[in-house]
Amino acid sequence: MPAIRRADEKLRDVSRRMILDRTASLLVRQGYGTTSLRDIAQACDMKAGSLYYHFESKDALVEEILTEGVNRVESAVQKALDAMFDAAPLDRVRVAMEVHLRTLHDRSDYASAHIRCFSHVPDDMRRRLRRTRRSYDAVWAGLLEAAQAAGDIAADVDLLTLRFAIIGMLNWTLEWRLPSGAGPEEMADRFYRIAFQGACNA
Repeated sequence: MPAIRRADEKLRDVSRRMILDRTASLLVRQGYGTTSLRDIAQACDMKAGSLYYHFESKDALVEEILTEGVNRVESAVQKALDAMFDAAPLDRVRVAMEVHLRTLHDRSDYASAHIRCFSHVPDDMRRRLRRTRRSYDAVWAGLLEAAQAAGDIAADVDLLTLRFAIIGMLNWTLEWRLPSGAGPEEMADRFYRIAFQGACNA
């Protein structure tokens, strides 16, 4: 019996992950409002009622995807930063920009779904997601504060505004996509130059 239970649990885990993956893809293509339980069930080759075996509601499913989207980006960025803990502050910022971009544009749709759907989900879900975002916001706040303390960012620059500008540039690439042939590394270089070296001639 224990072996049978383990097999059943493994099958449930596989089915649950499949539902999450396919729903994330739907959310990226269709958005929150127009993605119905029927759409999700059809994408998963399941009956709509069968989804309740894994998730209590559409919103519970969506919230798990959007939460995982934030966590995936934060985990990837933090792992890269941990590997270069003694690097110069702006070098760490530059790497964080590249890894953020790379994670957004990988083959997983979770982070993309979060960015596309965040402003459209119910207010109570959005409040919970904001709490989830705080940890990643703190990573970026720390990066920019360290760069300013090192004299790499002017003392009169408002770091909150700068953080919003950087994250906004990175996230909006999901709407216009990366230019042909330009990967996350090149785009991070372009954004870094604009943010920290300026677009005007010296």
